[in-house]
Amino acid sequence: MSDPNRPYSADYGEQPQPVRPPPAQTPGTPTQPVGQLPDGAAVQPVTSGTENPRLGLEVGRFWAGALATTLVAALIGVAAHFILEAVLNLDVRAQADLFGTGSELLGWVVAGVLFALAAAAVLYLLVMSTPRPRSFFGWVVTIGTVVLAAAPFAGQFELVPSILAAIVWIIIGSAVWSLLTGTLSRTVVRRTS
Repeated sequence: MSDPNRPYSADYGEQPQPVRPPPAQTPGTPTQPVGQLPDGAAVQPVTSGTENPRLGLEVGRFWAGALATTLVAALIGVAAHFILEAVLNLDVRAQADLFGTGSELLGWVVAGVLFALAAAAVLYLLVMSTPRPRSFFGWVVTIGTVVLAAAPFAGQFELVPSILAAIVWIIIGSAVWSLLTGTLSRTVVRRTS
């Protein structure tokens, strides 16, 4: 009769017995002489799953994602300007007014849009030309974000407005990186030719 506390068989939940090598071959003994390949075998380089490193993009969907990323970057600039200056009455170091609008808000919008568009163009070129575009893109965006976050501290600066501008740039850079790499993962395709 079976034990009511053990409703399953005696070996239920136990680890299986380890697999032992066949007795004719001891562990560590090569089956082929070292330095020789079996007849007809070709040397294959280790590629870690990148046998065909040529990548392509679904171009329309990629650029739609890139435009959505520029919208997010612009909205981050609007939200940062509104929250920090209008709500909290904190000064944020203004961005360069490239179009001469005289508005700090539009300066942040234009800066975010240009950063996102430049990042999308760089990612597109990397996918078309490099074997590991995501890695290179991460480095490019990180370095660009660090430079833009450090720029408010150049020359004469006030500490708090410069720190706030650097924080906004870090948020914009993080958003651009995460959104564009997400877009890439959904639009990248392997080329067959």
